[in-house]
Amino acid sequence: MNKFSYSRINTYNQCPQKYKIQYIDKIYSSKNSLEAFMGKSVHDVLERLYSKKNLKNQFISFDYLIEMYCEYWQKKWDNDIIFARYKYNQIKNDKSIVFNSNSIEKTYYNKIFNEGKKCLSNYYKKFNESGYFKQNVLHVEYKFNIKIGKYTFIGFIDRIDQGKDGIIHIIDYKTSSKPHTQSKLKKDLQLYIYEMAIRKSKEFQGLKGVDLSLFFLKSSIYLSCKHNKEELSNLENKILNNIELISKDKDFNGKESILCDWCFFWNQCDYKSIDNPSTNLNRNEFFNKNS
Repeated sequence: MNKFSYSRINTYNQCPQKYKIQYIDKIYSSKNSLEAFMGKSVHDVLERLYSKKNLKNQFISFDYLIEMYCEYWQKKWDNDIIFARYKYNQIKNDKSIVFNSNSIEKTYYNKIFNEGKKCLSNYYKKFNESGYFKQNVLHVEYKFNIKIGKYTFIGFIDRIDQGKDGIIHIIDYKTSSKPHTQSKLKKDLQLYIYEMAIRKSKEFQGLKGVDLSLFFLKSSIYLSCKHNKEELSNLENKILNNIELISKDKDFNGKESILCDWCFFWNQCDYKSIDNPSTNLNRNEFFNKNS
């Protein structure tokens, strides 16, 4: 296999067996976690926001973002969205939570739904100027297909801006991850791949520089960095070493961790061989358009 993405490499590092099931055996699961659904809902709002024509001259209220968020949530919600057993037990045993008449599932549903609203609130405070988005946004959900070494890498970049100084700004949104440290940001393989996507694109030939940013929306932490030539070379070697490990692996042994509760391939897994004991959030029982 000569086609890769950051997601594929990350999946292998989390669990080689999950990588094999998903990318070699090509077994598909329609299930999705509640946390991932929230992240996708927030990303959809921000993509649609910057897809508006003549956005810079339009007044955009925060309520408008929330309307788009609720619209996507209602339209795309389905019964394959799950509540991980680890989170269920964590909330069940948390004596600080007052459930009132809500079930554990409904309590967690409300928590994640409101976290999405908080993500959008933090985004609005960061980029909106008195009701207007003035950034020079060149692309949202920028699709790329590039070569790194002999391998093809594919993916999407959340947002690409250009500053007044001509510098290209790559911005990736995070809705669930804990914020990186600055040193970890410099070593982030996903951002390296994104930078290479820009540097290798004909559209951006002759660029003055690339600035890389992660915006952790829950905590409103915005981190940026630049790479020098030595750092780019080291990151390329790291990427290729990861692929070399994948290519040489004949066993794809599983790696049990807390992440297993968010995996939907238990039936195919040598360590599990049963259904994931997660809870499906049935639309009729848990969905409330007025949440």
